[in-house]
Amino acid sequence: MKNLLFLFFVFSISNYFAQSFTKKTIVVNTNIGIPHLYKGIVKVATETDVFKKQFSGKLEIKDFKGINPLFFKAEYGISKYFGIGLSCAYWNLSFNVLDYYNVLKAGQLIGSDETDTYKFKISSTSFGIRPNLHIPFNNQKHDLYLGVALGITKNKLGIDFSSTDVNKVFPNLNYDLSLPGGFYFAPTIGYRNYFNEYIGMNIELGFDKGSVLQTGFVVRIF
Repeated sequence: MKNLLFLFFVFSISNYFAQSFTKKTIVVNTNIGIPHLYKGIVKVATETDVFKKQFSGKLEIKDFKGINPLFFKAEYGISKYFGIGLSCAYWNLSFNVLDYYNVLKAGQLIGSDETDTYKFKISSTSFGIRPNLHIPFNNQKHDLYLGVALGITKNKLGIDFSSTDVNKVFPNLNYDLSLPGGFYFAPTIGYRNYFNEYIGMNIELGFDKGSVLQTGFVVRIF
């Protein structure tokens, strides 16, 4: 009986001092980021003279919408203090530009009103490695960590063009929308709280794909 009580005591103590992140722990989380800052940056860029001078007449810019930054992150425990993994991130946005102008054709005195419609579609995808430094808690439910994603970013711009002027062709212009590309760098501080041994939620603070807060669900495998 005493041996059983002793084993129960050891088991309880080991559970109490168990840590949420250890060597060989695998953690996967899916997050959404807020706000979508690049949507705001692009919106401001469309109001500049640099952007507007690419068009012929009076502009109407509308229908800004898009998907907030989405994240998939996976991590493997090298030790209870250090993990290494992957980070993938994506966002998109779209908006329409209507260019109103007048074309004077042969035989006309006042010309005809025409409209060019540009449907902009922008997406950004990033891939990188992500080392994390963990601050151990004597509790399986809590995990505090510092991390940074390092990798590459690829932005894609597509434009669907149409016009009421049957003779108008899509102009080959340079649209500067102030989007960073090439290098992916995203430092964050994060916290995971587990509901049970395997499932939890996390929150991260830091600049990642134009968001300053990322939150979502976590799956842990020991």
